[in-house]
Amino acid sequence: MSDSTRHAVVTGGSSGIGLAVVDLLLGRGAEVTVLDTQPIPDRPGSPRGAGLRAFSVDVTDETAVRGALDTATEQAGRPPSLLVTSHGVRGGFVPALELDLPAYRRVLDVHVTGTLVAARSLVRCMEQAPGGPPTGGSIVTVSSTTAYGGWVNQADYGVAKAAVRQLTQNLAVEWASRGIRVNSVAPGHTLTPMVQEMIDQGYDVSATEARTPLGRLCTPEEMAAAIVFLLMDATFSTGVCMPVDGGWTAVGK
Repeated sequence: MSDSTRHAVVTGGSSGIGLAVVDLLLGRGAEVTVLDTQPIPDRPGSPRGAGLRAFSVDVTDETAVRGALDTATEQAGRPPSLLVTSHGVRGGFVPALELDLPAYRRVLDVHVTGTLVAARSLVRCMEQAPGGPPTGGSIVTVSSTTAYGGWVNQADYGVAKAAVRQLTQNLAVEWASRGIRVNSVAPGHTLTPMVQEMIDQGYDVSATEARTPLGRLCTPEEMAAAIVFLLMDATFSTGVCMPVDGGWTAVGK
């Protein structure tokens, strides 16, 4: 199947890594459906046009997600067979004893439940397509380097991302017989609007850059390239969680 006949869904596609994925997929000729609670900003020089549609959806709301995918299928003339789950919210970055439980549950719900909702909504949409499901389904979830090992002040975000990594492996094994690959990326520090907001609030990234063998933060475009590689090009890979972190996890200390 050529890139121009593919229909992809990107959750959290209005900013950061998700927006970079949207632009890269559009540049390869795919139809793209964005699910996000925020609108997609205008950006000069981006390849956006008739192949892009967006829905204001909370990814934890399965009825809304499925409804959006059904509408997108009608508009595109074919169901989506590709999915990138790049949605997310910040953790509290506070000690476990100080975590607010409602906020803690929201972090887990958005990252873990939202990933499951988006993934199984895609599969159900594919399998109910007229004429039978499209072949070569592929999903890429977004975990984090915080999913590896223990971290201070990451009992919410880090735990959620570790669960996303485990969920990815489970779905990869379960859905291989359906012809659907499920992989994940584990981003290191990437200069997204969320990270920029942390920097603006006083977060010092110099120690992170010093510990990273490549000596800098990743750009959203570099992360998108890794995601799209797993999504569309790595056709014999499933159940993989690929760190994209400039060598951070390779340091081992």
